[in-house]
Amino acid sequence: MGRTFSFVAGVICLAGLGVGAQQPPVMHAPDGGTREGIESIAIPTIPNAPFSAVVTTEWTKMLADGSTQIVKNHRTVARDSSGRVFQERRAFMPDGDKRETMLKEIDIQDPVLHVMYVCRPLRRMCGAGRFVGTVPERIEQPGSLLHGAGKGTVQGLGEKMVDGLELIGSHEVTTIAANAMGNQKAQEVVKEFWYSPQLGINVITDRFDPRVSAEQKFVVSGISQREPGPGMFAVPEGYRVMTLTQQ
Repeated sequence: MGRTFSFVAGVICLAGLGVGAQQPPVMHAPDGGTREGIESIAIPTIPNAPFSAVVTTEWTKMLADGSTQIVKNHRTVARDSSGRVFQERRAFMPDGDKRETMLKEIDIQDPVLHVMYVCRPLRRMCGAGRFVGTVPERIEQPGSLLHGAGKGTVQGLGEKMVDGLELIGSHEVTTIAANAMGNQKAQEVVKEFWYSPQLGINVITDRFDPRVSAEQKFVVSGISQREPGPGMFAVPEGYRVMTLTQQ
């Protein structure tokens, strides 16, 4: 009897540990997931320099196993004589330079009415906010960075013509010192620009940043300096507009 009781007790004990028993559901709080972003070219809201064009982006990511992932997109941008700027934001795909990818956002900046719209096609809604103008980008200057964080160098690349525009080239290297940002070794951020003084934009941008293990290329093509149609700078028909103070 003692042996039988011990055997039965052992089976009951194993069942209590989960052998043959139903497992409790796995639970956790919502996860925000992993998100990556990319900063495209800047288009200042300057007047009397209208244009429309297509921006093609190639985003090469260096993965941990030594392979690469390359995704692309192309999108329409425009600016009218009053300085209003229109930009599409589209999803990335491996063949996004050749085919139209999903339209995720439309941005409109109006320096005359001091308003900007961020429109989401999936929701057919635009958020409206105050716009005071484009803040000029800070241009890295050669020399030492603040607090001994590293140094920067700039080299001129001369001039060339693209789509009837005279472009000025530059090659910039920012060397981030070891331990300046938690990095064990010094890192070089390399950028090359071909800038149009006439339009105030970088027509060609090529940058590599080891901090995000990525190379990003932007090319503005099909540039037309004719006045874009006014409809590009209006809220799309059928979209609801909400100001930032609305809930």
